[in-house]
Order: sequence, then C-alpha cells, then structure tokens
Amino acid sequence: MVETNIVPLYANSLIFGALSPTDQRALLALGRRCHFAKDETLFMQGEEGDWMLLIESGAVEISVLAADGRKSVLNRVEAGGFLGEIALLDRHGRSAHAVAVSPGSGIKLSRQAVVDFLKKNNDACLAIIETLCARARNATDMFETRALTSAGARLARILLRFAEKWGTAQAKNAVLIDQAISQTLLGEFAGIARENVNRYMQAWTQEGVLIHKKESILLLDMKRLNELAES
Repeated sequence: MVETNIVPLYANSLIFGALSPTDQRALLALGRRCHFAKDETLFMQGEEGDWMLLIESGAVEISVLAADGRKSVLNRVEAGGFLGEIALLDRHGRSAHAVAVSPGSGIKLSRQAVVDFLKKNNDACLAIIETLCARARNATDMFETRALTSAGARLARILLRFAEKWGTAQAKNAVLIDQAISQTLLGEFAGIARENVNRYMQAWTQEGVLIHKKESILLLDMKRLNELAES
C-alpha cells in the first residue's frame, strides 16, 4: 500500500478527475512507488500500456516521432500530473514516447487495479466518457489552429503557455520564465524548425519583446506577444 501526502483533486487527470477525493486516495493506495533517472525512457510509442503513473517529483517529456524522424514535443508532465491513462483504458499501444528530463518518483498503478476499481463506480465511468469527448473536441481545435496559424503565432502562443505555467511577475509588467528552454525545444512544441525559431527570437529581441538566455526567457512586452499570438 502506498501512502501519499499529495493533495488529491487531480482535475487534469482523465481517471482521477472523475473520482471524489476519498476515491482518489483509495485508488492511489493500490499502487506502488517507483523512481526514475534523468533521460530514462519510461515507455515508447506503440508499446503495450498496462500501467499509469502519477508523478510525485521530477518531470517527464511526452513526444512523438514523425515518419521522417522529426520529434514533436506534446507536453512536459511534472509533479501532480499523470502518464499512460489512455493506453491503460483502451488496451492499445502507447500513443507517444515518455522520457524523464530530470530524476523523479511516482506511484504506478496497474491496469487491473484501475479497471477493478472503476467497475465499482458508475458515476466515475460516465465522467470519464464526458472528459474523453471534451478532449476529442480540443484535439480538433488544436489541429485546426496548427493548420491555420502562422509559425510565428504558434511560437508566441507557446511562450505565453510557458509563461502561464512557469512565469513569475517582474518589474514593469515583465514575466520571467525561469527555465532552461532551448530553441530546439521551442521549435518542437511549436512545430517549426530551430532555424526559424532563432529568426523569430532574434527579431523579437530587437523589437524589445523578450530576452532569451540559456537558463531563462524574460518576456518584456506581454501586450505585443499577445498580438503576435493572434496574428
């Protein structure tokens, strides 16, 4: 049995978001704690998915590979986030790669434990169906945005997304993203080549929109960045 002090209410989780706090704790108690090292591959795209993981510490990058070998980063899951829910539920292969970007730990739950638990909770199953439908709609919106939005706008939106997740307010309405984010990583999130990221970042630096350092990104003009995101 695993004991965890992490506050429940995992709203972003497909499964746990459908459970009451009491049921969340009860399900977590059926898991086992595990640890992972930096650069460790937790699972590969296409692999059988018979477990899910709650991240307690550390961070894991979720990515996919195109036919030409180009990597696209979909997300970075940190403490309180979950991995592997979709494959656990539909019994198909993993839809993406999961690689640790820092050492960490988590609670691993087997498919059998989760399914047996959900069989006793009809309300949770209905909530999961509703969440899946909402995610399908969001995915459609994302593909439409990628198809109709310029590369610069997508990059600006990624910077705003990072600012919302990691940003801290600074003087004169600036926002500091205190993370080591490379141009390659920005390109993978935005779906554009690193060379194009470099071109945009240099132009925006000259315009006074931001300052990109190795260990951080300082957003100086949030109004202008929002305008770029909507262009």
